[in-house]
Amino acid sequence: MDPGAFVQEMFKVDPSIRYIAIVDNEYHIVVSKQREGVPSFTSEETSRNFVSIIPQIILESVQKLSHFLGEVSGVTAHYKKALLIFPFNNLIVVISFEAGVETPFYDRITEAVKKVSAQHLA
Repeated sequence: MDPGAFVQEMFKVDPSIRYIAIVDNEYHIVVSKQREGVPSFTSEETSRNFVSIIPQIILESVQKLSHFLGEVSGVTAHYKKALLIFPFNNLIVVISFEAGVETPFYDRITEAVKKVSAQHLA
């Protein structure tokens, strides 16, 4: 296992990737790396606290439906800046992106929910 090499290869995949972390299934941070020259949106302490606990909790929650829906391949939390969580063996890979990353289906559905909610649920 070479988490440093993984991070470097992933940063090469797309310049929109801002941050990568790997956490094991016992809440230990294996690696936490901000892209060089890219400022973090949060303090280092906030990032480490979030990454060490929350991705595991999110995955454990959504995996409860795996029996019905199939294996979880990843989870996306859409803030103005996207955050992706991927399970891999006994590890969790966390990736955050620049705000401008296109997510056409998600953006289209989000706008529709907002519009229809305002009309029918307000």
